[in-house]
Amino acid sequence: MGLEPTDSGASRPLPRSAVDRGRSGFKPIGLLADCFCMRTRFDFPGLIPMVIVLGALACATKDARWVNEHLELSENFHAGTKVLETPPIPDTGAHRAWLRATGRTRGPRRGADIELAVRAEFEDFSFLDRVSFASGRAYPLTVVKRENEDCGTTDISLCNVHEDVSVRLSRKFLIAKRATGFHVKLWGRRESVVLFVPPEYIEGLISRMENREPRPIEALKAAPPASVPAAADPAASARR
Repeated sequence: MGLEPTDSGASRPLPRSAVDRGRSGFKPIGLLADCFCMRTRFDFPGLIPMVIVLGALACATKDARWVNEHLELSENFHAGTKVLETPPIPDTGAHRAWLRATGRTRGPRRGADIELAVRAEFEDFSFLDRVSFASGRAYPLTVVKRENEDCGTTDISLCNVHEDVSVRLSRKFLIAKRATGFHVKLWGRRESVVLFVPPEYIEGLISRMENREPRPIEALKAAPPASVPAAADPAASARR
């Protein structure tokens, strides 16, 4: 409980409602401002607007350069592969999604396989097995694994479940969508998942693969539109 200074110099507890005011929802920026003001009981007219601006900047979608600089590169010497992954895509709710490019370091095969990797979280297995794009046509997707979450109890009915799936994407499809991004829907027997892949994440990955500086999304929008393939050919992932 916080303390409030009095005229005598002593301190008395603040009302519980004042302390708990920011705890009804998880709002770190607002809670930080409340705690600061409650501890000092001074009025800083410019503090709240500054906190709001900082919060908006922190939550804004990262630009393509930021994505490019925060790509994670790993190498599997036994499999002969190098993997390039974007940071997690924002605004996916309880699910996690990211773009991944896998290249071969040996053998005759050249180029990289690109996919959208998704870890979906549900209360019970949804059995995701299909994916569709703007056309509405559904394709098979690759199921990596399905597992129960380890939530520290022997009663697994109290734990959520994870479904790890991947969707194969052609490079041509991504280049055509790097100015606008794209929506994708994962279909299951019980539930479905709708995700939006922002253009900044596409351009951030493609620019690294092409060994060049990422271009601003506004400049890509002003460029002549690229032809979009009829489908992203996610069915190819089911044959790997």
